[in-house]
Amino acid sequence: MMMNQAQAPWWTVDIEAMDDFEMSMKRVYAWYENEVIDRPPVRFIAHNEFLEAAKEDISALSPEEKKAWWFDVETQLDLFLKLIEGRRFHGETFPVFFPNLGPDVYAAFYGAELVFGEVTSWSLPLVREWADAAKLQFDVNNEHFRKLEEMTIAALAEAPGKFLVGYTDLHPGLDCAAAWRDPQQLCFDMIDSPDKVKELAKVAIADFVTIYDHFDKILKAHGQLSVSWMGIPSFGRMHIPSCDFSTMISPAFFQGVRTAHLAARSADDDS
Repeated sequence: MMMNQAQAPWWTVDIEAMDDFEMSMKRVYAWYENEVIDRPPVRFIAHNEFLEAAKEDISALSPEEKKAWWFDVETQLDLFLKLIEGRRFHGETFPVFFPNLGPDVYAAFYGAELVFGEVTSWSLPLVREWADAAKLQFDVNNEHFRKLEEMTIAALAEAPGKFLVGYTDLHPGLDCAAAWRDPQQLCFDMIDSPDKVKELAKVAIADFVTIYDHFDKILKAHGQLSVSWMGIPSFGRMHIPSCDFSTMISPAFFQGVRTAHLAARSADDDS
């Protein structure tokens, strides 16, 4: 739930390439409340634009070199800085750098291996047998978690007056379970082992708040808003709930896992 303008904390962020940051945020907050001040928010942005610009250079690299490229903090920042250099950001188009290692990185926090391509990455199955699920544990010292932290801190040093720094694309729940099992296998699991799927999805959501709060605390300490790949900021705490895997299953299957999530959350709250 988003806070309205009267309730929200509010501060000004100086971005040289934007004409009126505060008015843009007022329009965004009105939109959160299904209201309009003078017009709806408008933004002009191409998703993954700075990665697309380097696509040809990355395509010729070996798998090991591609990972090294993605893990190169200086390269990631330089690409973004070149993208925004000399540009004006109109309407509610906010220049946002969000540290990014691909949508399966949440699964990688638990030890899953990522394979890196030109503009994204994907996970190799980690839970090949159901017994493997017992070994799943969030690791704050995981190389992917630490690399995102490093990118965040490096970007914060460059950000003042230029851009916002966001948090990475986090996919807990069924998306994480699909990354651990393999999406096709999880589709079979929904039929053959629905209770196991629910248990795995519960594991995949358990540490979300801890992970989100870790990065949000770093950003807020530097006067940053809560914003990610969608480029819509909030002065409070804002996350984009997503379940890409839901496109592969029926509404009934999706509702079954959702009901299990809500029951687990209620049990946690009661305890």
